[in-house]
Amino acid sequence: MAASENALLAEPPFPAARQLCADLDDDDQSKPANRVASRHLPGDPRVLCKDGPGVLEFLEKEYCSADMDRVASKLWWMSKQDSANISPLHRQFVKRRNIVVTEDPKLHLVWIQDRIFVKPLPRYLTSYAFWRDHLGKAGSSSVQTRSRSRIRKAALGYLRTYFHLVRSESDFRIAQDPALCLITAGVTWEQFCGFAHHLAGVADRDVGERYAYGEIRLTRLNFYAPLLLGKLHFQRVEYQNGAYFASFYGPILFVIGIASIILNGFQVAIAADQVHPLRNDEALSSAALWVGVVMILSFWAVFLFLSSLFVYKVAAEWTYAIRDRLRLRSESRTTAPPSNV
Repeated sequence: MAASENALLAEPPFPAARQLCADLDDDDQSKPANRVASRHLPGDPRVLCKDGPGVLEFLEKEYCSADMDRVASKLWWMSKQDSANISPLHRQFVKRRNIVVTEDPKLHLVWIQDRIFVKPLPRYLTSYAFWRDHLGKAGSSSVQTRSRSRIRKAALGYLRTYFHLVRSESDFRIAQDPALCLITAGVTWEQFCGFAHHLAGVADRDVGERYAYGEIRLTRLNFYAPLLLGKLHFQRVEYQNGAYFASFYGPILFVIGIASIILNGFQVAIAADQVHPLRNDEALSSAALWVGVVMILSFWAVFLFLSSLFVYKVAAEWTYAIRDRLRLRSESRTTAPPSNV
């Protein structure tokens, strides 16, 4: 096991004095030993703390995703390479996004159109004793240690996102809204500030690769899913056939409309170009010919302009992503500050 990984598994990311959940603390010596042994994770009575392997299995399901791990190295294709690229909760409403609660780790901070998915912050993840006992020590084998390190990085990256999601008291009130319950009601704003302050120092190298990025568009994840995952989509958003096929109507009708106008213009031009027996209709035929040609050229110009604009925007995004990728690699080679965790 590398020394850096041993250091990573050394201390919780926040001091005991700043924890938000003290249910697992053993300061009270009057508690029977069997009560401590049978204690469950705060907020989830199905998982016993004494079941170490069971806790790790539970945490892996809660914070690790095979699909997200497979696309993590390519997220720079589809998102800004900045872990702070996360809008606070009040800004989500400014952007007219509805906050949708999810328990799926791969959907945390993934957004589409007017929705963004957010995974609630569980109580046990704010406990100093939990990090110390379950994610703060090496396993009995190198395989267990690597697994624990992977889970810790994923959980730590997820925990750090709440530093960006809740930046003001209004964000905190939104997070504690009974309709969302992203943060438990027993926590005060002052307590959360003291807790979240220590998450700001967590470096990208100490978290899962996915959490080196902030919000991610689901449309882009779905677009690249056939290439990166060999699946039709990363996550389905429409489960009714009518709604699914309706998403194709707009582009199809646009193409049909452009094609119809151009073909009608051709028909007018061809008909006007034919020799007409009446002299009085020569001017009308000439006008029809030129109007048909102008319409054809105009709508071809519109089509080419929109196509060029789309290509330009895609090329600009890729250019920015590649330059930013090269810059980050150059900075990582020249500066390697010590871990804060």
